[in-house]
Amino acid sequence: MKLNYHHFPFLMPILFPVLLFGESTPEPKFLTQFFQTQEGKIAYSELGSGTNHFILLPGIGDRKESYSELAIQLEKDGKVYSFDLRGLGESDVNFSSYGPKETALDILSFIREKDLQNVYIIANSMTAASAVYIQSKERKRVLGLILSGPFVREKEPLSFGLKSILQIAFRGPWGPSAWVNFYESLFPVLPPKDLEERKEKLKINLKEEGRMYAIRSMIFASKKECEDELPNIKGNHIIIMGLKDPDFSSPKEEALWIQEIIGGKVFLYENGGHYPFLEEPKRFYQDIQSLWQKK
Repeated sequence: MKLNYHHFPFLMPILFPVLLFGESTPEPKFLTQFFQTQEGKIAYSELGSGTNHFILLPGIGDRKESYSELAIQLEKDGKVYSFDLRGLGESDVNFSSYGPKETALDILSFIREKDLQNVYIIANSMTAASAVYIQSKERKRVLGLILSGPFVREKEPLSFGLKSILQIAFRGPWGPSAWVNFYESLFPVLPPKDLEERKEKLKINLKEEGRMYAIRSMIFASKKECEDELPNIKGNHIIIMGLKDPDFSSPKEEALWIQEIIGGKVFLYENGGHYPFLEEPKRFYQDIQSLWQKK
């Protein structure tokens, strides 16, 4: 049956912009690619182009998709690589160990194999320690770090009782749900609008074999070798800390302690939790631009 558009005048307000200007610009597609290491594949997505290279590293248990909104903004400034950590997201689970140094070694291999220059690393939580280690080994290539909710040093050893509780909580069929509930608690004031969708996708991913083992390994992994490199990376850095971050007894003190050692700028988000790049993405992007946009 042939249809004539003049029979449907109510469609014109919808169709006119498309007819006049063509199809609207689609959202960028984040196609997963893989980088082969000696032990397995690391998943990442790539967006944009240019001489600046941005490497985005999520925290424990998180996925590269958490950085999607920030990646779209950064695309204007250079080429953006968003990573899944080994054992998580779409990366392989057959690695012999997991932790901040292991993540650092994966990314160092990537930077060197791709021969990347003008690199800026944006890291969250545990991978802030990874970023420190990476820059200490490639100071000519890595020009600056953005550390959010950063864990960069060893804390007091966990008691046997607490270790046992964590092992039980994040093991077994209830492990993914327990982790997702913990993840939700890290947004005490400003949860993202799509938090429920994020939680569901995260839970589905963590139900895959080997994912929760990777998380447990990262929780107990040492940061000592990364912490030892802190004095070797003084310079061009930004530290962003949510003052409501429940992972720190005093978020402000931790941020200032890091700044004292490595230098750079500190931004404190009054209502921010552990994921400021998700809670206030526009502000986050505005705050970090000064790292590469010199006046």
